[in-house]
Amino acid sequence: MPASSTNELKQLVRRHLLADTTIKGFVGLNVFGAHLEDSDAGSVLQEKPIIVFEMLAGHMRWHGAVVIQTMDIYGYSKRSADEAGQVYDALTAAMHHECIRIDGIDITALCRESQRPLDGYNAFVEAWFVRGRWTMEVS
Repeated sequence: MPASSTNELKQLVRRHLLADTTIKGFVGLNVFGAHLEDSDAGSVLQEKPIIVFEMLAGHMRWHGAVVIQTMDIYGYSKRSADEAGQVYDALTAAMHHECIRIDGIDITALCRESQRPLDGYNAFVEAWFVRGRWTMEVS
């Protein structure tokens, strides 16, 4: 499988995060590869915080075997800004400067936080968030 498989990269990130016991304790299975519709996000967030990651820009090396992908990763919480920060800190501990490999997925990724997080409040889902920008080198 070439590194250009966006779907495999999303699965790699999601499964890696869900394999971390601290993250799973915070969010359960609530790790999503795109933002939810407002009504869905509101109901999911009633139970537990969530993690959302969104693919942004990137580029593929000419041979197609290496992709540099940028993504934003959010920790959301209905309870407090502090809890959103704790979720983000947990995902940072699980991902920063890690080489991610998952059995059954043919690609690997080296992750790093390329922009420190910002925090805020999303009025549409009525939840606090902490969002950082990440760069992944995928092969």
